[in-house]
Amino acid sequence: MWIALAAAVVIGVAVWWVRHRGTADDGPAVVRRPGWEARLGDEGATALLEGLRAFADAGTPVDLGGEFGVLTVFEPPRLISLDLLAGRFAARGQAAMHDPQTTVGELMAEFLAVEEPGVLHLRAGWADSAHGGRFADQVREIVCPQGVAGIGAWSGAGGLGALEVVVLGDGLPDTTMLLDLARIRDQYDESRARQPGAPGEVVLRSLLTSVIANGGPGLTWTVPPTERQLGVALAAAGPPELRRATPAKEAADR
Repeated sequence: MWIALAAAVVIGVAVWWVRHRGTADDGPAVVRRPGWEARLGDEGATALLEGLRAFADAGTPVDLGGEFGVLTVFEPPRLISLDLLAGRFAARGQAAMHDPQTTVGELMAEFLAVEEPGVLHLRAGWADSAHGGRFADQVREIVCPQGVAGIGAWSGAGGLGALEVVVLGDGLPDTTMLLDLARIRDQYDESRARQPGAPGEVVLRSLLTSVIANGGPGLTWTVPPTERQLGVALAAAGPPELRRATPAKEAADR
């Protein structure tokens, strides 16, 4: 398993190189999309990926998040913003370029030890608990319903008990909302205990709306959301009847 997961980083290097250099030496270069790669430039992004490959080869399973902008660590379970990692890597300057393996190892040790904005520490084994699968589906149905403008792809984060939801940037960089389902479930159980007569879906939707609006335990973003992106996430989690009313209201406002 570790070999396969470590290989994902190697694949990431190859995909990144093809995307930016074309399919042949004289082929056209592909325009870089905004995001963590743009922080570093070609050489810096390659160095960071080499450091990640060495980190995985040393025995810690990791996987690149592709369009989600997330680095997944499987043991211990962590989700780390690639934008945050790239920024910290760039801040090390030439030391990072000369020794990316050591630099990435040091940065990853910090992220694995301490949770911060852009880093989510997950609860090992929670996804396999009695609460896991169905609760994950209930949360996903609320925060990324079909047909909501501004909500992109979503992922179950490798079955680690988290949910990743891309919120589109409308010309600005996209960001990904990361939800720790174990902590969301803890808050949900507390809310249900205080409101025993309320329907579970109503309690969960109200909780998720509050968590998205106010932050707090169990939620972070790969990049701080703009006001518009936060509004998109809140609208998606809101009651369906309000979502249906939104297009008409926007047309009236125009």
